[in-house]
Amino acid sequence: MPAVVVDQPKPGIRRLTLNRPERLNAINDAFVTDLHAALDDAEGDPSCRVLLLTGAGKGFCAGFDMKAGDYNGDPAERGTAALMAGQRRLAGLAVRLHELPVAVIAAVNGAAAGGGFALALAADIRVASESAVFVAANVKIGVSGGEMGMTWRLPRLIGESRATEMLLTGRKMGAAEALAAGLVTAVVPADQLPDAACGLAEQVMATSPFGTWMTKELIDANASAGSLRHAIQNENRTQVLCNYTGDIAEAVTAFREGR
Repeated sequence: MPAVVVDQPKPGIRRLTLNRPERLNAINDAFVTDLHAALDDAEGDPSCRVLLLTGAGKGFCAGFDMKAGDYNGDPAERGTAALMAGQRRLAGLAVRLHELPVAVIAAVNGAAAGGGFALALAADIRVASESAVFVAANVKIGVSGGEMGMTWRLPRLIGESRATEMLLTGRKMGAAEALAAGLVTAVVPADQLPDAACGLAEQVMATSPFGTWMTKELIDANASAGSLRHAIQNENRTQVLCNYTGDIAEAVTAFREGR
């Protein structure tokens, strides 16, 4: 059984379902391999406008599978180089999700812990079920509280003070608090989550594909812009570039024709 199941709930929407429900979709080597392969396919499909990421069963992703053979044994026996190679391959998933030219929506249907929390953070937008829980518990098992870009992404989403508290204590954040903190944009009953995620995806698909891509890049670039002037310079160049796609001409025509 694949660790990631791919389907298309609606044209233009590609859904990746993390598929180890018996382990709350915890991460092992097969999980990492299958998710990289699914992202390869999504990147190569021009019909894909929005990527949905969710979990099978009762959880989104419980982080590292501590019972998997992949993570047993003495780390010294594996060697620093091998450990770093594995960590980079894992962390590369967050980079790829963040940098996809299409919108990425995480539909968090349960616990998002450790690396699973990082995958949710790597999405552009997060919606959650009422049972969703977010936790960076790594600090409780003797490793760093941050991984896979978590210490870069989380403070930008919920503020440095609250993010620091979560990362240093490993405490859980429930769905209601996540909504109040701005970590997720909506909380819905579990049975409504797939439709809520697809509805949001359809709103994105009503816009320009190139505009979506460029908006994502501007948000990323201007997060570290030195000033308002620098941010606007980035926006100006992008707006001029977008004029050459043909999308704006069609949008103006459609507006004038009442379409």
